[in-house]
Amino acid sequence: MKNLKPLLAVPLFCIAPMLAAAGEPAAEDFVSRRSEFVTLVPGKTVELPALRGDDRSASRLAAMTTQIYHFGNWTGVPTYSIGAISGSTVYHPLPNPLNFSEPDVFWGSAQAFVDVPALTPWTQVFAYTTNPSDPYGQAKTCSWQVDVSVVNGACTANVTTSAYGQQGATCLIGDGAWVDPASCKLYVAVSIE
Repeated sequence: MKNLKPLLAVPLFCIAPMLAAAGEPAAEDFVSRRSEFVTLVPGKTVELPALRGDDRSASRLAAMTTQIYHFGNWTGVPTYSIGAISGSTVYHPLPNPLNFSEPDVFWGSAQAFVDVPALTPWTQVFAYTTNPSDPYGQAKTCSWQVDVSVVNGACTANVTTSAYGQQGATCLIGDGAWVDPASCKLYVAVSIE
C-alpha cells in the first residue's frame, strides 16, 4: 500500500494540465449553436462580462496573458482580413481568407491567439470584408475594436463594432465572451453575416 500512493500521484500530475486546459473554450463550441451569438449595433459599445469563480486566473503575477479570438464567416462567400491583431506574440494570426460556413458548422471558422503584457491596457482592431477592393461599396464589411482597460487594478474590456458596405453586413459577438479581471486574459468570438 505504501508503494501504491506514489504510483497514483504521478498520473494525477499528468492529468492536471489537461484539466486546466479543459476550461478553455473549444473551437468546436464556437459555432455549435447560433443562438449563442447576438447582433452588435454598429457604433454601440458592449462591455464584456468578468470571468468569475473558479475559472479565473490563479495568478496576477504572470508577465503575459492570452487573448483568444474566434472568427466565423456566415456570408456565403470568402471574407478577407483588412485589420490586424497585434501583441508581443501572435501565435495564430487572423486567417486570410476566411472561408464561409453554415452558422451551425465549424468549417470556415478560425481562431487567433495573442500574448500581451498582463494587467496592461490594450486595443485590438480587426475587420473582415467580402470585397477587399471596395469594402465600403459592394461588400459586407464588419470591423471590431476590443479595448482592454485596467481600473483600480482590475481589467475590463469593451467591444465596439462598425458595419460597412452596401450589402447589409450583420456583425455578431458570442455571448460567452469574457475578460479575466485579475490578469486581462480575454476570450471573444465574433462573426460576420
